[in-house]
Amino acid sequence: MIPIAHGGQAWQEATVFDAVVMSVLGPKGYKAAFIDLDEDTLGSEEMKEAFARMEVIRANVDDNFSGRDWNLATAMVINGDAGFQLMGDWAKGEFLNAGKVPGEDFLCFRFPGTADQVTFNADQFMMFDQGGAVSVEQAALASAILSPSFQSAFNVVKGSVPARIDVSDDAFDACGKKGIADLAAAAASGNLFGSMAHGHAAPASVKNAIYDVVTAHFNGEYDSETAVAELVNAVSIAKWPSSCGAASVLPRIWVPNTQNEFR
Repeated sequence: MIPIAHGGQAWQEATVFDAVVMSVLGPKGYKAAFIDLDEDTLGSEEMKEAFARMEVIRANVDDNFSGRDWNLATAMVINGDAGFQLMGDWAKGEFLNAGKVPGEDFLCFRFPGTADQVTFNADQFMMFDQGGAVSVEQAALASAILSPSFQSAFNVVKGSVPARIDVSDDAFDACGKKGIADLAAAAASGNLFGSMAHGHAAPASVKNAIYDVVTAHFNGEYDSETAVAELVNAVSIAKWPSSCGAASVLPRIWVPNTQNEFR
């Protein structure tokens, strides 16, 4: 059996790296590295250790991982070809669609070392500006999306958890209940962060620069020491243009999915 099912795409490797960095550096280190873009943290011995742990994960991935979609990696676990997948909680939808029962046919648990620490990705519903005023229809849509009943119904089917932490977990399965509890605990402790891998921690230019280094390292182009040096250099170059761009002013509704799920 293959130990870890993985898809060799930059965002998937970055998703794993998100969890590894949180595990090694903790929430303060994660924030310093990926939100504050602190070069001392990016170039630290702890970051070198994070890359070293990525090498351990790489050693437990099959040779045919390159270019594999995430859902195909999920299918490897469903079919019994692999033991685990490191992926966001949306992967649960694939298990449910295959008729698998959480807590019986498969288990969901936090990436080791990230208890009460969550990085999230958010589905976003956007609306065009209607001359500065929110229309009746827009308000109705926003109200419907944010209603507890919709938040429950949508996330039960998708496999994710509600953005609202006051939504009852009664309709959720064992994995969903864990995800809801994890999100609430991270929010309460101040350890809830937008994911670097999914574009919430830093500008796209920085995210893409990190992608390049993480993927090159995962593919064996850099050792851990070189990867740390390349990471500092790449982020240093990429973060300068961020001060020149215009921020989006579109109204948004955020529906997060918890990351760092170990399946």
